Amino acid sequence: MRSFLIPAAFSVAVAWEHTQFDDADDALQLLQVAAKKHNHTDAGFSRGDGYCAFWGDTHTVQSYNGRLPDPQQYGLFTLANSRDGRFKSQLYQCSAWHNPGIGWINALAYEIDGTKIQILPPLVGTEDGGSNVPVYIRANDIEYSSDQLPFTIPGTNIELRAHRPPFGFHIVTDGFDARVEMMTNRHPRNYYCYVDTGLRLSPDNVPDTDENSFCIKGPAATPLADDSMDADWSVSLFTQADHERICDYCEAYNSRNGRTAGIQCAKPPPAPPLPPAQVECERNGCSWTHAQQLCSSLRGDDTLYNDCLFDFCLECSDDAANTFVAEDEDEHPDPICVAGAPECNPDEVCTEAVKMNTLTVTQNNFGGVGPDEGVEEIRYSNAAVVNGRAVDLVLTTDGTFTTHKPSANGNAGPFGKLNVKCGTSVTVNMKVVDSENGQPVTLDSVALTWYDLDEGKREKGRATVNACGSTGAIVSENTELTVVREGECSSATSSVPGTGKDNPTSPHQLDSVQIARAVTFPFKGVSEWSSTLSLAKGYKGRNFLFAIEPSVACGLPGR
Repeated sequence: MRSFLIPAAFSVAVAWEHTQFDDADDALQLLQVAAKKHNHTDAGFSRGDGYCAFWGDTHTVQSYNGRLPDPQQYGLFTLANSRDGRFKSQLYQCSAWHNPGIGWINALAYEIDGTKIQILPPLVGTEDGGSNVPVYIRANDIEYSSDQLPFTIPGTNIELRAHRPPFGFHIVTDGFDARVEMMTNRHPRNYYCYVDTGLRLSPDNVPDTDENSFCIKGPAATPLADDSMDADWSVSLFTQADHERICDYCEAYNSRNGRTAGIQCAKPPPAPPLPPAQVECERNGCSWTHAQQLCSSLRGDDTLYNDCLFDFCLECSDDAANTFVAEDEDEHPDPICVAGAPECNPDEVCTEAVKMNTLTVTQNNFGGVGPDEGVEEIRYSNAAVVNGRAVDLVLTTDGTFTTHKPSANGNAGPFGKLNVKCGTSVTVNMKVVDSENGQPVTLDSVALTWYDLDEGKREKGRATVNACGSTGAIVSENTELTVVREGECSSATSSVPGTGKDNPTSPHQLDSVQIARAVTFPFKGVSEWSSTLSLAKGYKGRNFLFAIEPSVACGLPGR
């Protein structure tokens, strides 16, 4: 072997030898081993010119011909990385059949200005045993053979030029020349394969000492990939298919001679199967990356996400994916914050807001309209337990309340309910008090949701709710409401006629239409808050349903 000095940043010389072997009947179990960086070289081979040089018989792990021992054993190794990052190289080394202390380099990989080039052993079963076996080259995922020389790697200025054919070639680009030489040795009994290397780097391109790489003496370095099946093989310049090919070659090379002990070949674990949708995309010539981009909003739901991918991959149509996403947004809308809110976090509101019930009405005389007599309030007793104490929810108004049907006030199952006459408005003050002593109880986080905000035909009885002092307003993506933020107040107004058939029955079981007609107002650090309810002119009155629940912030069930 020789190392070639080229007036460029770095130069490489490579020799290749090929082995012939019979097909192996019994497969061997190959063990993964730790891959170590090459960190010990005979750097004295510099001819006094200041260049860092790597020279000699690189595949032995023992002292050889008086030279220092090479610490490489079996697996994936860094060979050389230039300081400027333009050039990287790795090698893959397998054990040799005739000596457990010897390892042969069976593959080399380069990365030059982002282009990856791998020099690979032949596929098992394709060897002819002759002296003119070509070198196999993979460049940017396309496989070539040295008998195709010369050519330029598409999309680059990297040329592959013939050199002493059929034994070698050059990999040439600006500032770089890698010389590859293939030689076939016909042993009387065995053909064996290895690659020797000779590398030189100019002084200004030698890596820093903490890189622990080419031309740096020292103890064993950090491995490129450890011996775990879960190792990160992304550092390898070889593809998964390359690793499989290399290990198949190493296995057959050793098993031909009956050697099983000590055989080691590290490689990544098998790649997981492709998702069925990706298989469909590849079958139809669709872009898998584009499919994932179109369906990205559904990633939180594996079933919906994969269904969307399938729709696109079956037709290669953006419309198919876009329609699926639009339908899902309508059927499974996410909560959104109204623009202008000083603070709005639906997930936080959903998990932290205190929840109350309106099941127990112990006083029902809101605004003095009845049906009860006495204190002009609606009191929902034992509405919640806060810090270990029972609390009541009390509704009052400091204005006039006009109702069409007093008996409708109070509750409707799990909802609180107020019946307001069309063409009027009322301000509703809500206060939380201790059930025993009547003192105000401050809540860190609470949320008021108004439901069933619809209207009559031709905009009769159009409903509006307004809340001041809330941290914002939360509606669903498919909302039918017109929501506006002005100063510290948010308002939501109906826009679609409704009927009794679409009324909600539970704040926890809303469908897509019901959540589209609801709005949640979150509050922080309060013991009382208020809302103003308004109805446009219309026939009789309409019911306003509410719950101290963060329904819209939590989204639809199962989402």
